[in-house]
Amino acid sequence: MATKTTSLIKKSVDSTQKTSVGTAYATAKKATLPLQMPSGFPLNFHLEGLFVQVSSISSATKLTVKITTDSGGDEAIVTSTESNIDVGVTTSSDGSAIFKIDLDYVFDAADIYCFIKTDAGSVSVDSVTLTYHE
Repeated sequence: MATKTTSLIKKSVDSTQKTSVGTAYATAKKATLPLQMPSGFPLNFHLEGLFVQVSSISSATKLTVKITTDSGGDEAIVTSTESNIDVGVTTSSDGSAIFKIDLDYVFDAADIYCFIKTDAGSVSVDSVTLTYHE
């Protein structure tokens, strides 16, 4: 008889606002995303989606993200990926960008980093949420 295994979706959130995020990646404006790991390393995770909430949109229509294993942004596990900013219904200076990742990766450390840039102008990044499962 087959056994069904259930994998619960987890999330990691960085809700520290990053203001004046512009057209270049900046290490000072990266999001730190801690993964919920048991004490043993390495651990295999499947990264699902990335949700970025922004405000103070000024001329930007797209966000590009890059996810790395190092805080300097040099060791990418998700290379530069672009999404349109979907502006709010009642507040056109607020918006969201959603990225489907769908990637398996074996992690040696509990934190990963998300770098964000715009196609033009600037935004304030209000929160970055990563969903994943084991």
